[in-house]
Amino acid sequence: MLKIDFDLLNQTKGKVGHLLEDAICKFSEDTSEIFGAILPANSILVDKEKASKLIFSTAQNYWGDVNLFLHATIQGTSIDLENANDRLKAFFSSPQGKKIIFEYLLIHNSFTFENLITLVFGKEIKFSNAVGGLHQIYLYQIGKKYLVHVTFNEHSNFWNYLFSKKIYSIFMQTPLQAIQNATQLMKQFKGLLEKQYTLNQSVIITNQLIKYIDNENIRSFQLKELHLFNLISHFNGGKRHFRKLNTLVEDIITSWEKGKWALSEKEYTLLTYILAITTSTQNDTEKIIEYGKQLIENDRLINHAIELLLEYSDVLPNLKPEPTTLVKRYDKNYLEQIFFILIDALVESKNFSEVIYLLKQHEIASCSSIYEYFNAQQFDKDLLHRIEATVQRDIAYIVHNSPQYVLQSIEVWLGHYNDEKSPYYEIANMTSKHVCNILKSLFVTEQYELFEKLIEIYKKYFKVEQHFDDLRDFVAGYVKN
Repeated sequence: MLKIDFDLLNQTKGKVGHLLEDAICKFSEDTSEIFGAILPANSILVDKEKASKLIFSTAQNYWGDVNLFLHATIQGTSIDLENANDRLKAFFSSPQGKKIIFEYLLIHNSFTFENLITLVFGKEIKFSNAVGGLHQIYLYQIGKKYLVHVTFNEHSNFWNYLFSKKIYSIFMQTPLQAIQNATQLMKQFKGLLEKQYTLNQSVIITNQLIKYIDNENIRSFQLKELHLFNLISHFNGGKRHFRKLNTLVEDIITSWEKGKWALSEKEYTLLTYILAITTSTQNDTEKIIEYGKQLIENDRLINHAIELLLEYSDVLPNLKPEPTTLVKRYDKNYLEQIFFILIDALVESKNFSEVIYLLKQHEIASCSSIYEYFNAQQFDKDLLHRIEATVQRDIAYIVHNSPQYVLQSIEVWLGHYNDEKSPYYEIANMTSKHVCNILKSLFVTEQYELFEKLIEIYKKYFKVEQHFDDLRDFVAGYVKN
């Protein structure tokens, strides 16, 4: 434990709020409206040797011996209890032990008992509770020095809040280019804020801090990453922050359109995806179509999917796509989600032939059986029957996670899918809306065989009265006109 940690713990008795704020002010009168009192950087940063010693001695003290508590914790795992103590002691007595832990932290920035077990025993084992009173060790390199922070089970709220204060103090006093993994450190800061404040408050504080950093630092890759992180914070920050997204995206494009750190194709794809989802909540049909088409053009979203999911997994809904299924939550996979909102917008703007084009070109725009029907060399009635078989199979997997109980699954589904408290309600509603949009397009473009079969399936398995009434009025109005 650093001296300043020890002093603050003693002065506050592990309490936060005004007590901790006043205690920090005794070390420094420097403060800001963003997040209050600032800890002097020289009091929380240490050199490499001290950082390594502190990390190693803390881990050894709390996790270096299989006492009764640790014995009970690892009992029932695949670890050999008889040799566990010897293995741990050998690791901590080895000259390499200190180096291994330190290098692990430099890469991953945090270290837990689970990580120690993996390093010592070569096994990844999950533990439900923190072990031995020590929760986690953190390490970030700041210039030639290091930010080390340890969180303990006792007074956990204090240790988390103090860590957020340390990170905030580093960003307020250190050039951005001197902070390794700056975006990861900012994510750490926001995650800690969310333990203390509402999501809305955490977004506001993070936004203010990034604005300060923006004003105090020259253009760099790290600064661009923080801008993107700030955008994502607002994207995930609720309706109030959703309204600011268009402006934030425009600012990012203006700031990073040209130059050494210009936005990459991947980053433009991310911005376009965010704009597509934002405009869909605003019911801006024209913009939804514009952004939706950009994302599927030349498979842009698919081509950058792996990179985006690795770097921005908190933005894209990333459940595995299911092109073979028709009955599903279309908002759980980013690509199915884009086709869902794009087709809805195309129907709203009466571009029915474009919907049919998408169904013919993209299996994931509807499902495999509809795609195969459209791309058959000649009319095949069996392909129409496959659509119903697809729906039956979908329901069986949703209800019983197996195709073996189709009739029982359908019975359960039909009895519950219209119940708002049912786990099937959202699936049925999204499927109903999507299929009704397809039905409108089929009717207008005179795809009558498929229309008749699909509406029969719709009424039989997942009819939603509100959607059906709208479809009926649409067909009646179209015939009349």
